[in-house]
Amino acid sequence: MASRKGAEAGRSQQNGAMQLFFDIDGVLLNFERSFVAWLNREHGMSLPEDYQALSWDFTEVMDKRAMDQSWFRFVESPAAGEMAPLIDPALFNALGDGHGVHLVTNFPQPHMEKRLENLKALGFRYDSLHYCGIHPFRDHQPRTKAQVIKSLLAGETGGRPSLFVDDHPGNCLDVHENCPEIEVWLMSRRFNRDFAHPNIRRAHGWDCLLERLGHPPDPSNGNPDGETFP
Repeated sequence: MASRKGAEAGRSQQNGAMQLFFDIDGVLLNFERSFVAWLNREHGMSLPEDYQALSWDFTEVMDKRAMDQSWFRFVESPAAGEMAPLIDPALFNALGDGHGVHLVTNFPQPHMEKRLENLKALGFRYDSLHYCGIHPFRDHQPRTKAQVIKSLLAGETGGRPSLFVDDHPGNCLDVHENCPEIEVWLMSRRFNRDFAHPNIRRAHGWDCLLERLGHPPDPSNGNPDGETFP
Protein backbone atom coordinates (compact mmCIF):
# COMPACT_ATOMS: atom_id res chain seq x y z
CA MET A 1 0.00 0.00 0.00
CA ALA A 2 1.35 3.42 -0.92
CA SER A 3 -0.47 6.64 -0.16
CA ARG A 4 0.46 10.26 -0.81
CA LYS A 5 -1.59 11.76 1.99
CA GLY A 6 0.86 14.36 3.34
CA ALA A 7 -0.15 17.98 3.05
CA GLU A 8 2.73 18.59 0.66
CA ALA A 9 3.40 15.13 -0.70
CA GLY A 10 5.68 15.17 -3.70
CA ARG A 11 7.63 18.21 -2.49
CA SER A 12 11.01 18.73 -4.12
CA GLN A 13 14.08 17.08 -2.65
CA GLN A 14 17.28 19.05 -2.30
CA ASN A 15 20.81 18.13 -3.31
CA GLY A 16 22.28 15.89 -0.62
CA ALA A 17 18.82 14.66 0.31
CA MET A 18 18.39 11.45 2.26
CA GLN A 19 15.68 8.82 2.05
CA LEU A 20 14.09 8.65 5.52
CA PHE A 21 11.99 5.64 6.58
CA PHE A 22 9.97 5.88 9.80
CA ASP A 23 7.78 3.43 11.66
CA ILE A 24 4.59 5.08 12.94
CA ASP A 25 3.31 3.50 16.17
CA GLY A 26 5.90 3.99 18.90
CA VAL A 27 7.94 6.39 16.74
CA LEU A 28 5.59 9.07 15.40
CA LEU A 29 2.45 8.22 17.39
CA ASN A 30 2.03 7.27 21.05
CA PHE A 31 0.52 3.82 20.60
CA GLU A 32 1.13 2.68 24.17
CA ARG A 33 -0.73 5.58 25.80
CA SER A 34 -3.78 5.03 23.59
CA PHE A 35 -3.77 1.27 24.07
CA VAL A 36 -3.33 1.54 27.85
CA ALA A 37 -6.25 3.99 28.10
CA TRP A 38 -8.38 1.58 26.05
CA LEU A 39 -7.36 -1.42 28.23
CA ASN A 40 -8.22 0.50 31.39
CA ARG A 41 -11.59 1.50 29.99
CA GLU A 42 -12.58 -1.80 28.40
CA HIS A 43 -11.13 -4.21 30.96
CA GLY A 44 -11.37 -2.20 34.17
CA MET A 45 -7.59 -2.14 34.61
CA SER A 46 -5.75 0.56 36.53
CA LEU A 47 -2.51 0.82 34.59
CA PRO A 48 -0.74 4.21 34.85
CA GLU A 49 -1.58 6.38 31.85
CA ASP A 50 2.12 6.53 30.93
CA TYR A 51 2.65 2.77 31.38
CA GLN A 52 5.18 1.27 28.99
CA ALA A 53 4.93 -2.44 28.21
CA LEU A 54 7.55 -4.81 29.58
CA SER A 55 6.86 -7.13 26.64
CA TRP A 56 6.05 -5.96 23.12
CA ASP A 57 2.65 -7.71 23.16
CA PHE A 58 1.64 -6.60 26.69
CA THR A 59 1.42 -10.21 27.86
CA GLU A 60 2.60 -9.21 31.34
CA VAL A 61 -0.85 -7.65 31.91
CA MET A 62 -3.03 -10.29 30.17
CA ASP A 63 -2.49 -13.79 28.82
CA LYS A 64 -1.64 -14.05 25.13
CA ARG A 65 -4.94 -15.46 23.90
CA ALA A 66 -6.98 -12.79 25.67
CA MET A 67 -4.55 -10.09 24.52
CA ASP A 68 -4.84 -11.21 20.90
CA GLN A 69 -8.60 -10.80 21.09
CA SER A 70 -8.21 -7.43 22.78
CA TRP A 71 -5.85 -6.33 20.00
CA PHE A 72 -8.43 -7.18 17.33
CA ARG A 73 -11.05 -5.20 19.23
CA PHE A 74 -8.73 -2.24 19.77
CA VAL A 75 -7.80 -1.81 16.09
CA GLU A 76 -11.53 -1.81 15.24
CA SER A 77 -12.22 0.92 17.82
CA PRO A 78 -12.06 4.71 17.28
CA ALA A 79 -9.22 4.87 19.83
CA ALA A 80 -6.88 3.22 17.32
CA GLY A 81 -7.21 6.31 15.12
CA GLU A 82 -6.90 8.94 17.84
CA MET A 83 -3.26 8.67 18.93
CA ALA A 84 -1.23 11.63 20.15
CA PRO A 85 2.10 12.48 18.48
CA LEU A 86 5.48 11.61 19.98
CA ILE A 87 7.03 14.51 18.07
CA ASP A 88 5.53 17.88 17.18
CA PRO A 89 4.26 17.38 13.61
CA ALA A 90 5.57 20.82 12.59
CA LEU A 91 9.03 19.83 13.81
CA PHE A 92 8.82 16.49 12.00
CA ASN A 93 7.79 18.25 8.80
CA ALA A 94 10.72 20.64 9.10
CA LEU A 95 13.01 17.69 9.75
CA GLY A 96 11.91 16.07 6.50
CA ASP A 97 12.11 19.16 4.32
CA GLY A 98 14.27 18.43 1.30
CA HIS A 99 14.40 14.69 2.02
CA GLY A 100 12.28 11.75 0.90
CA VAL A 101 10.01 10.77 3.82
CA HIS A 102 8.40 7.32 3.79
CA LEU A 103 6.29 5.77 6.53
CA VAL A 104 6.49 1.99 6.94
CA THR A 105 3.96 0.54 9.35
CA ASN A 106 2.76 -2.85 10.53
CA PHE A 107 -0.60 -1.37 11.61
CA PRO A 108 -3.19 -3.73 10.07
CA GLN A 109 -4.06 -2.87 6.48
CA PRO A 110 -7.84 -3.46 6.87
CA HIS A 111 -7.88 -0.61 9.41
CA MET A 112 -5.28 1.63 7.75
CA GLU A 113 -7.76 4.42 7.04
CA LYS A 114 -7.75 5.14 10.78
CA ARG A 115 -4.01 5.65 10.69
CA LEU A 116 -4.15 7.84 7.58
CA GLU A 117 -6.83 10.06 9.11
CA ASN A 118 -4.93 10.25 12.40
CA LEU A 119 -1.77 11.46 10.63
CA LYS A 120 -3.76 13.89 8.50
CA ALA A 121 -5.58 15.37 11.50
CA LEU A 122 -2.25 15.98 13.26
CA GLY A 123 -0.70 17.55 10.16
CA PHE A 124 2.12 15.11 9.42
CA ARG A 125 3.62 15.44 5.93
CA TYR A 126 5.24 12.52 4.09
CA ASP A 127 5.78 11.21 0.58
CA SER A 128 4.45 7.67 0.89
CA LEU A 129 3.02 5.21 3.40
CA HIS A 130 3.38 1.42 3.18
CA TYR A 131 1.92 -1.55 5.05
CA CYS A 132 4.79 -3.88 5.93
CA GLY A 133 6.54 -5.58 8.83
CA ILE A 134 7.36 -8.90 10.44
CA HIS A 135 3.98 -9.46 12.12
CA PRO A 136 0.95 -10.98 10.35
CA PHE A 137 -2.60 -9.81 10.95
CA ARG A 138 -5.03 -12.69 11.14
CA ASP A 139 -4.09 -14.78 8.07
CA HIS A 140 -2.20 -12.13 6.11
CA GLN A 141 1.58 -11.80 6.20
CA PRO A 142 2.73 -8.48 4.70
CA ARG A 143 6.03 -7.86 3.00
CA THR A 144 8.84 -7.08 5.40
CA LYS A 145 10.03 -3.52 5.85
CA ALA A 146 13.33 -4.44 4.19
CA GLN A 147 11.48 -5.73 1.13
CA VAL A 148 9.45 -2.54 0.82
CA ILE A 149 12.49 -0.32 1.34
CA LYS A 150 14.45 -2.26 -1.28
CA SER A 151 11.64 -1.76 -3.78
CA LEU A 152 11.52 1.98 -3.05
CA LEU A 153 15.27 2.32 -3.49
CA ALA A 154 15.44 0.13 -6.61
CA GLY A 155 15.28 3.09 -8.96
CA GLU A 156 17.70 5.23 -6.98
CA THR A 157 20.86 6.45 -8.63
CA GLY A 158 23.83 8.06 -6.99
CA GLY A 159 23.65 6.13 -3.74
CA ARG A 160 21.79 8.70 -1.62
CA PRO A 161 22.15 7.89 2.10
CA SER A 162 19.15 6.37 3.83
CA LEU A 163 18.02 6.18 7.45
CA PHE A 164 15.45 3.87 9.11
CA VAL A 165 13.81 4.24 12.55
CA ASP A 166 11.64 1.64 14.31
CA ASP A 167 10.89 0.64 17.89
CA HIS A 168 10.83 -3.13 17.27
CA PRO A 169 14.22 -4.91 17.27
CA GLY A 170 12.93 -7.48 14.76
CA ASN A 171 12.23 -4.84 12.14
CA CYS A 172 15.57 -3.17 12.82
CA LEU A 173 17.40 -6.47 12.34
CA ASP A 174 15.42 -7.18 9.18
CA VAL A 175 16.46 -3.87 7.61
CA HIS A 176 20.05 -4.05 8.86
CA GLU A 177 20.57 -7.58 7.54
CA ASN A 178 18.84 -7.11 4.19
CA CYS A 179 19.66 -3.45 3.48
CA PRO A 180 23.15 -3.11 4.99
CA GLU A 181 23.73 0.26 3.35
CA ILE A 182 20.95 1.84 5.47
CA GLU A 183 21.63 3.53 8.79
CA VAL A 184 19.32 1.84 11.33
CA TRP A 185 18.06 3.38 14.57
CA LEU A 186 16.03 1.70 17.33
CA MET A 187 13.67 4.03 19.21
CA SER A 188 13.94 3.17 22.90
CA ARG A 189 10.93 1.69 24.61
CA ARG A 190 10.75 -0.34 27.80
CA PHE A 191 10.18 -3.62 25.94
CA ASN A 192 13.35 -3.23 23.84
CA ARG A 193 15.70 -2.01 26.59
CA ASP A 194 17.73 -5.26 26.65
CA PHE A 195 18.37 -5.31 22.91
CA ALA A 196 21.87 -4.42 21.77
CA HIS A 197 23.57 -4.61 18.40
CA PRO A 198 26.93 -3.13 17.41
CA ASN A 199 25.58 -1.66 14.15
CA ILE A 200 22.10 -0.55 15.21
CA ARG A 201 22.00 2.82 16.93
CA ARG A 202 19.67 3.56 19.83
CA ALA A 203 17.59 6.74 19.98
CA HIS A 204 16.50 7.71 23.50
CA GLY A 205 13.73 9.90 22.15
CA TRP A 206 13.74 12.24 19.17
CA ASP A 207 16.63 14.45 20.27
CA CYS A 208 19.17 11.95 18.91
CA LEU A 209 17.49 11.94 15.52
CA LEU A 210 17.05 15.70 15.42
CA GLU A 211 20.76 16.11 16.08
CA ARG A 212 21.66 13.45 13.50
CA LEU A 213 19.65 15.31 10.85
CA GLY A 214 21.04 18.70 11.76
CA HIS A 215 18.20 20.11 13.88
CA PRO A 216 18.43 21.42 17.46
CA PRO A 217 16.89 19.24 20.18
CA ASP A 218 13.35 19.90 21.33
CA PRO A 219 13.00 19.78 25.15
CA SER A 220 9.23 19.21 24.83
CA ASN A 221 9.68 15.81 23.16
CA GLY A 222 8.82 12.71 25.16
CA ASN A 223 11.26 9.95 26.18
CA PRO A 224 14.29 12.26 26.53
CA ASP A 225 17.89 11.09 26.79
CA GLY A 226 18.63 9.52 30.11
CA GLU A 227 15.06 8.36 30.81
CA THR A 228 14.80 5.22 32.88
CA PHE A 229 11.96 2.73 32.78
CA PRO A 230 10.18 1.31 35.84
